[in-house]
Amino acid sequence: MTWWVRSRLRTKIFLAFSGLILAVLLSTLWFTQLFVSRQVQATLKEELLTTGQVFQGLIAERATRLLTSTTLLAGDFALKQVLVTYHSATLSSVARNYQQRIGVDLLWITDEAGKLLGDSRGVPRTSVELATFSPLAQALAAQEAFAVITEVDGMLFQLVAVPILGPDAIGFLVLGQGIDDRTARQLRDDTGSHVSFVTQEKLFASSWPALVAKGDPLQRRLGDELQHDMQGQTRLVTVAGERFLSLAVSIESQLSVPLYAFIQRSYDEALAPLSALRWRIILIGGGALIIALFIGGGLAGGMTAPIQTLVHGMREVLNGNLDLRLQVTREDEIGFLAQSFDEMVEGLAEKERIRDTFGRFVSRSVAEAVLEGKGALRGEKREVCILFQDIRGFTAMSERTDPAVLLNMLNQFFTEMVAAVEAEGGIVKQFTGDGVMALFGAPVKHADDSERAVRAALDMVTRLADLNIRLDAQNLPTIRIGVGIHTGEVVAGQIGPDERIEYGVVGDPVNLASRIEGLTKELQATVLISESTASQLGQGFLLGRSAVLPVKGKEKPVRVVEVLVEQT
Repeated sequence: MTWWVRSRLRTKIFLAFSGLILAVLLSTLWFTQLFVSRQVQATLKEELLTTGQVFQGLIAERATRLLTSTTLLAGDFALKQVLVTYHSATLSSVARNYQQRIGVDLLWITDEAGKLLGDSRGVPRTSVELATFSPLAQALAAQEAFAVITEVDGMLFQLVAVPILGPDAIGFLVLGQGIDDRTARQLRDDTGSHVSFVTQEKLFASSWPALVAKGDPLQRRLGDELQHDMQGQTRLVTVAGERFLSLAVSIESQLSVPLYAFIQRSYDEALAPLSALRWRIILIGGGALIIALFIGGGLAGGMTAPIQTLVHGMREVLNGNLDLRLQVTREDEIGFLAQSFDEMVEGLAEKERIRDTFGRFVSRSVAEAVLEGKGALRGEKREVCILFQDIRGFTAMSERTDPAVLLNMLNQFFTEMVAAVEAEGGIVKQFTGDGVMALFGAPVKHADDSERAVRAALDMVTRLADLNIRLDAQNLPTIRIGVGIHTGEVVAGQIGPDERIEYGVVGDPVNLASRIEGLTKELQATVLISESTASQLGQGFLLGRSAVLPVKGKEKPVRVVEVLVEQT
């Protein structure tokens, strides 16, 4: 993209306008294609569903007709007279005669056990084979009429079996109508949709011309599509180089695998009108593109001069000149841009002043609190919880430890201590060589500052245990600490000359917190808190020993309490 960066502004505007119009043109074409395609698919799906309903109606009408014809024929007295002779040749002749009269494709006559006595098709069959054949098997079991769709000699048939009563069942009459290419073509002629009767394994009949079915592996393609769950869903299937929207309608049958009516209608033919619309959009969009190019060229020329002024001003700002103002007096968008530039420069200058002021603060939390109005630079009285932490035996440790190693240990140690303080919303006021002084409640006050300080102290103890494991693995001496906490009223605010100011707290509570930390050695305790801090704790802490001890600088002894753990 180097060429774009180095291109002139006029070229960029020209290309931007061209790209915009081209994008609109392509988007229009795409949305039109999408909308029309969806409409076409919705229309075709309705037509396919209609074809499915027509087929279901045809099947129901044929079933009714077959059942009526079979019932009437089963009640014929002459048929009963011939049936009781059990003469196969005569009954086969009768079956062919009835088949021609009724206009069905198949007619069987059996005895009461299902043994075939007469067959209009003349196909040899065993009694066992036929007795277990649906629908005869169901009619034998129920002694009543039964209708199914099933396969006979590789062809699909709609069959009806009716008992011949005299008055008990003396035989059965089975009539069948083929569901073949003629049926599929009739549906195609009635609805305009191609229909194929198929399972995943076999194509029984189709309205497709024989050449198409042979030239294109129709059975394999339809079988592959049926691998998907197409029940009630449409898919695009290519047949003989043309796309067809296809719908599979399930047919209830007695086959071992599901039978479907695969209904298809030409998708490409339905989309043909879209081609003309596409060309109209291209012509209109092309004209709009040419006009936009001329407009873009004119705008680019008019915008170049004032923008050059902005570029010059931006270079001055980059060089550190924050006193520059463009003073452009235009009323249009360029004038607004120039005014915004001036406001931006003024904002940058203000941020520089703020950065210069607050860069003198040690703590980031203090600076953020003051900027957000949560704290004050000038002195104010406020109640603060003060935490002092110190390393036990640090002098002896420093004498026997290499300075570089000691510094590395301290850095690891302070990382954990600072994390414990900041996790509870406190700030580390300063490092005291081998310890830290932390504040809770200044500059940002919380309702539970004392509890936060105690939790931070206990977290220090926990973190120190993990740190000691790591130090021991490095063959370094482990660390023990003492923590003292006191809550009291102090003066908090800016401390120091203008050249080097910092946020701090002063007052007797600071000294007392430091003294309490020193008492941890005397009591052999890790965390000691003053009575004022203990009074502000809830029930969530387990306290240990309590003692009243003299403190340097205090006339009266001070009561201190040991904190053991935080109770869950």
